[in-house]
Amino acid sequence: MIKVACALTFACIVLQAEEKSPPQKMIEPRVSYESTYLGDANIVDSDGSVRVYKNQLQVNHDIFSLGYSHWKFDWDQLQSLPFGDALHTPLSQIHAFQAGVHHTQKIDDQWSYFTSLSLKSTFEKEMEDSFGINLLGFASYRLNNEHSIQIGGFANYHPTETLVLPALSYSYRERYKEGWQFVLGFPRTHVGYHIDEKTLMRLGMMFSQSLVRLSDESVIQRSGYVEAKDYLSNLGITYEFNKHFSLSTDLLYTIKREFIIYDSSANEVQNNTIKNALGANMRLVYRF
Repeated sequence: MIKVACALTFACIVLQAEEKSPPQKMIEPRVSYESTYLGDANIVDSDGSVRVYKNQLQVNHDIFSLGYSHWKFDWDQLQSLPFGDALHTPLSQIHAFQAGVHHTQKIDDQWSYFTSLSLKSTFEKEMEDSFGINLLGFASYRLNNEHSIQIGGFANYHPTETLVLPALSYSYRERYKEGWQFVLGFPRTHVGYHIDEKTLMRLGMMFSQSLVRLSDESVIQRSGYVEAKDYLSNLGITYEFNKHFSLSTDLLYTIKREFIIYDSSANEVQNNTIKNALGANMRLVYRF
């Protein structure tokens, strides 16, 4: 299956939307921990519902990145769900491992470029046929001290699909510590305002996607796949305690959520919509 899309793409999509800094900041070694909760939400046309918990640990350097994510699901009214066997929990937890290598190069005072190759495995139990490969390359052009644009491309291979996505984004005053700033792009767009040098208020929208290899004994689809797509809005605050340590908290509201099921041959079997829900997010970052 091949999917081609054109969109405004924030330059750091290869880092699964967790990294929000321009190329000059990518070189800072850092460790981050993130925890997310999405509240109880019904599957459309069903009385069944789900709550989602996610925890993620990420290590980034100028030449490599490593990450682990864990999802936990709480389901209610199993007998009403449009998938599963109505008796057993359809999906209790997911694991994801990611490793990447990266290269950033400044060409002159205006131009720089970034390339990245990463490998990711997202699975319920068995890792076989769960690996995806991501390739990203883009150039960044600084118009002046306040404005910059990024242009390039992104490609992803996974057993369920191959994705090719041109990349284009625009940022305004993102590295400043006072006043307004914003980033226009996909999968993340945000507007921010610095109350003071340490405190940033943020309002935005984001998109996340996970392609999961189901277990060989899955009651949803044995050895199949699930694709989870989430469009979320967020309202949050980031506080920098010092040059090393920062804390971000957000209120979340889901705008659109899809739960797509594929068989073991990557053929789509069922597409489910999950209703909107409130949630929360917390992220700790330590920079060396």
